[in-house]
Amino acid sequence: MVGQHARGAGGATPPPRPGGTAAVLLAATGLPLAGAVAGELTGNGGGPLFALGAVLGTGIAAARCTRPGRWWVVIAAPPVVLAARAGTAWAAGAEDGQGKALATAAVRWVVDAFPVMAVAVLVALSVVAGRAALTARSARTGPTASTSASRIPSPRPRPIQTPTPTPAAIPTTPTPTPAAVTVDRTADRRRRHG
Repeated sequence: MVGQHARGAGGATPPPRPGGTAAVLLAATGLPLAGAVAGELTGNGGGPLFALGAVLGTGIAAARCTRPGRWWVVIAAPPVVLAARAGTAWAAGAEDGQGKALATAAVRWVVDAFPVMAVAVLVALSVVAGRAALTARSARTGPTASTSASRIPSPRPRPIQTPTPTPAAIPTTPTPTPAAVTVDRTADRRRRHG
């Protein structure tokens, strides 16, 4: 039962996925986190290294994920980017870890990460739209597409043709022929008159 479900309805193996789940997760979470760590190590926490890691990770994840997973990458980009920025900034600045200082720092982290989140979502949407356009284009011009598909179809419906039976298929039964009736007019008059 499991083998039949994995193969699909026609018994053929499903087409290969563009990227594995581990590779997509690593790109979506690992690159923004690596960019944030590199930014904190260089002293520029929300700077260009963080932005590059977040945007590149989101773009790679959107390019390698499955078709249903594309929207998960788009939706998950802002929280992942914010978590990478806030997590590394909190870990780097232990003095901001309590009370009002934490609330103030959290607002600063959100403000710093917001432009990067917006760009990451735009990149993910662009990659998803590009992949959808390429899929649609390859479906139209693929090897199974007919060359006559570009012609304008006839507006008139074609009549349904039923097959005509062959003479051997038609049962033949002899029809009785009426016997020749001779009419005797004189006998007919005698019956009527008398």
